[in-house]
Amino acid sequence: MNILKLRILMLIDKFHKATDVAEALQVKQPTVSFHMKSLEKEMGVSLFSLQQGRIMLTEAGKKLLPYAKQIISLEQEARQAVDELTEESQGQLHLSAESISGTYLLPTLMAKFAERYPDCRIQLDIQSPDAIKQLLKQGEIDFAFLDDRDSLPEYTVAEPVASDQVGVIRSATAPAYKLGEVDGPDVLDKHTWVKYSGSSVVDQYSSLVKPHLEINSWEAVKQVVSGGEALAFFPASGVDNNENAAPAVEWLPYPEADNQRSHYQINIVYQQDTHMNLMQQTFLDFIRREGLEMNS
Repeated sequence: MNILKLRILMLIDKFHKATDVAEALQVKQPTVSFHMKSLEKEMGVSLFSLQQGRIMLTEAGKKLLPYAKQIISLEQEARQAVDELTEESQGQLHLSAESISGTYLLPTLMAKFAERYPDCRIQLDIQSPDAIKQLLKQGEIDFAFLDDRDSLPEYTVAEPVASDQVGVIRSATAPAYKLGEVDGPDVLDKHTWVKYSGSSVVDQYSSLVKPHLEINSWEAVKQVVSGGEALAFFPASGVDNNENAAPAVEWLPYPEADNQRSHYQINIVYQQDTHMNLMQQTFLDFIRREGLEMNS
């Protein structure tokens, strides 16, 4: 008796067709039939019966089923225990994030995680939301970071990590504007605007203006604004509120935006019902704890 035969027993109980079992196991249908007969021969009893075109478990098959499930579960636990011996010291994580969380949220969190788990190698790729979702769907990354306005691929789980808000930045040293002067479509055109050219949650606001300059770097956008009288729609998370440092830019809420629309969540996203190794689970627990603490 081997694990494959027991898996076939479980899948027959689920699908009732040898062809569907073969597809699930990525083997040929005759292979499934061979192992079904082999298992019956080993057990010395009929385990399967054909009823109206469907393969059903006999009473003996139903008796064997819970033991098959238990054996397969123990096999998975044994593999996990062996894997974790090396994963704890030689873990690797592949992350992908949209531009805002990849630039302003994750670097701080990754630095803290690296201090606690110095043997873990982390790779972070900053990508467009569409590219991230494709990587997640293909199983090429461990975790994705996306804002809650992005539709998610099927069979994924999203958990909130941090909250953010879209507003306007201006130079901290420029002549003070009244907040009302950046409100209203007729007045928006009176200002010089800088726009982040990549895809982000800020797009719905940036589309309100005709930008004089487009840059594919949030930090470059901030530098341009800090050096003159230009304005830019910008995430609050990207502005340093350190009281000990002189601010280069000032962040203001956009008056015309209601709070519900301008606020959004940054989520950690991962595949549903996927076995996580020790390092992946450790990272997820860390993000659940540390990410939310950044907003408290």
